[in-house]
Amino acid sequence: MRSRVRLALSAAATALAAASVLTVVGPADAHTVSPANANASASTKSVLNWLGHLPNRSSNRIASGFFGGYSNSGFSLSQTEELRSATGQYPAILSCDYGSGWATNSDITALVDHSCNSSLKSWWSSGGLVTVSVHSPSPANANGGGLNTPMANFADLLNPSTDAGARWRRLEDKMAAGLQDLENAGVPVLFRPFHEVNGDWFWWGNRDPNTFKQVWQQMYTYFTQTKGLDNLIWVYSADFSRGNRTTYYPGASYTDIVGMDAYDDNPQVSGIQSAYSELVGLGKPFAFAEIGPDTAGSFDYGKWVTAFQQSYPKTSYFLAWNDSWSPARNSGASTLFNNSWIANRGEVDLGTVTEPGGGGTTTPPPSGGTLLAGFESGTEGWTGTNVTGGPWQVNEWAAQGSYSLKSDVNLGAGAAYLKKTATTSLSGKTTLRATARVAPWGSFGTGSQAKLYVKTGTGWQWFDGGSVAVTSSGANLSLNLGGVANLGDVREIGVQFVPGSGASGASAVYVDNLTIS
Repeated sequence: MRSRVRLALSAAATALAAASVLTVVGPADAHTVSPANANASASTKSVLNWLGHLPNRSSNRIASGFFGGYSNSGFSLSQTEELRSATGQYPAILSCDYGSGWATNSDITALVDHSCNSSLKSWWSSGGLVTVSVHSPSPANANGGGLNTPMANFADLLNPSTDAGARWRRLEDKMAAGLQDLENAGVPVLFRPFHEVNGDWFWWGNRDPNTFKQVWQQMYTYFTQTKGLDNLIWVYSADFSRGNRTTYYPGASYTDIVGMDAYDDNPQVSGIQSAYSELVGLGKPFAFAEIGPDTAGSFDYGKWVTAFQQSYPKTSYFLAWNDSWSPARNSGASTLFNNSWIANRGEVDLGTVTEPGGGGTTTPPPSGGTLLAGFESGTEGWTGTNVTGGPWQVNEWAAQGSYSLKSDVNLGAGAAYLKKTATTSLSGKTTLRATARVAPWGSFGTGSQAKLYVKTGTGWQWFDGGSVAVTSSGANLSLNLGGVANLGDVREIGVQFVPGSGASGASAVYVDNLTIS
């Protein structure tokens, strides 16, 4: 919480039982989530790619995480064992914080400690993933401390000739030494510096956005190029309770995962939902880098299961805080960690990546006819109605070629439409066909359906081919044009998606391969 010292670097990745056993994924046309650092190690690339694809699964689609403590101030596995006793599960991701920025020392670098590395190495070799964050002391002070005191001249961090800038390089060097030790052991790290940057409770928070971006970029360049660290997955994490969640985003070339810290007794409060939409919109894999209640000790962590399924289906991982915020010291821990959506340690397999479509067999598209829309060159003038995002040209799934059209939808809001509104003539044609699909994530309920339709004439008269059950494997739609009036004056062609009974929350719909014969 804001009034207490806490930090966790979410770790949403996955580790093999042996870090040396990695599998190169998939066919040449598979969608790969690659790190910003082109020189990242093979295992680092595999962890990010695995995390980035988790939301495509029907189960084991969100990696669990837990904070083990501050490296030189109480880090241990005792509360992790407590969580295991309460749930029967070890979390997929173990978190350590290198910093104790509230303390002081004549040697400021002593306030950055990486003695937790031995536990992180063991966690990785046991099939888990690791994450590191840093509650760094303020380099504005010769003896450290100042964690919760805004730094007067944040730009000093960019100038090593200033006292603060020189101290910052020394602190960076100490962090890098710990991360290098993990790299030497073959351990990829979800590295989350400057968490909750949009808040006003840490010395790095609420600074000038352009200066902050330069500071992040300096750290990224210093660690990856000067220090040669190729085991880092860079995590940008804002706080849900403040605005400017994306204002400090340092850019896609310096970031691998975006996330938020969310402490609230209602995981579906509007502030968390809006933060999720903003951060997912950055186009990177998404994580809840820290979660916990406001009312510690009586919170039901089972609420997070409902929240993930209804409101946050694109989540790759979450990290629960320890102490009084720990799931084991509240209620519902077993409900959360044993839900079918959650991947725990022992369920991390970096060699198994699920492409959009849920890993099933995609319905082959009908052959023949003239292609009207294949979306290989963009959205081709198509729009959406009753959608929450898009439409976009995407390569997540395609019935033919490499691309399709996608929109995000709110399943509780009724029918959604992907369509092209333009006057055209289909005179002399007999059959209109398309392939539709729903995403493998989201609660579509029972009996989701799609219809291929046209609207014709000055009255925009509706004609459709009837309802067809649609799944994440795709469904072929057709419309016999024999009974359609005004074929020479077609005003609109589209696909209607109708969620099934009991549908709720967010998901996505797709259209591809519209043909006429």
